Amino acid sequence: MSEVIEETAAAEKGHSKVAKAASQAAGVGMALMGSSLAGNALGGGVPDHVDHGYAPARWTSGAISIIGWLIGGIAFPFGIWPLVIIGGVLQIVALIVNLAMNAAGLGAPANDRWAAAKAEAKAARAAAKAA
Repeated sequence: MSEVIEETAAAEKGHSKVAKAASQAAGVGMALMGSSLAGNALGGGVPDHVDHGYAPARWTSGAISIIGWLIGGIAFPFGIWPLVIIGGVLQIVALIVNLAMNAAGLGAPANDRWAAAKAEAKAARAAAKAA
């Protein structure tokens, strides 16, 4: 009974430091991939414009990823290893397609706050080196 009380008390305190760090790392990863929620990773809250993922690059790579997941996920329990490998390869293809389409301008619009934060960090590193 005391274990339940301790777990409940721990849950009421909020997220652990590890969970907060993992959440921030995920936010930075999303920002690097062009997510419109990059402001969250920078502590800026929800940005003014959230595009909800309506970008051809995201839809295309998402569709490729889902197809790969289905192929590999269905083939894995039956031990059809060539199809499992194809499913894994499609995950990599989805990532490459996303990056290529983003570079071609078919991704989400740039997040100005993320670019400003990167420039600020670069200036801070340069100032630290000079000191």
